[in-house]
Amino acid sequence: MSEDLAHENYLYGVMRGRDDPTGLAQDVAIGVIAIGHDVKIMFTTRQGSNDRIGLIESHRAPDGRECGGSVTFDVPGTEGLPGPRWTLHSLDPLHIEPSILCSCGHHGFIRGGRWCPV
Repeated sequence: MSEDLAHENYLYGVMRGRDDPTGLAQDVAIGVIAIGHDVKIMFTTRQGSNDRIGLIESHRAPDGRECGGSVTFDVPGTEGLPGPRWTLHSLDPLHIEPSILCSCGHHGFIRGGRWCPV
């Protein structure tokens, strides 16, 4: 996710703003889910809806800094949103395709509700 988009995305800002030394967004009250390999996600919705249309993912970059990005699902409700889409095979357990590749080099799949590094 570009730095400009990160500042415009409220949920990403919430995740980045956590003052927790163990990593980003440790507060389960805001819906953060640890999926393994120090990767955490939070589902996104459109204002006025509870339908999950994507997720925000946070991880440690190879150099140790905190990093993250977002994914938009190919589902109804994402019309008009920019960017690529990931196929949502299952919400429970979470399975999306294709893999997620961050600009920092962090790369993996989310299958069976877990992060599967590449």
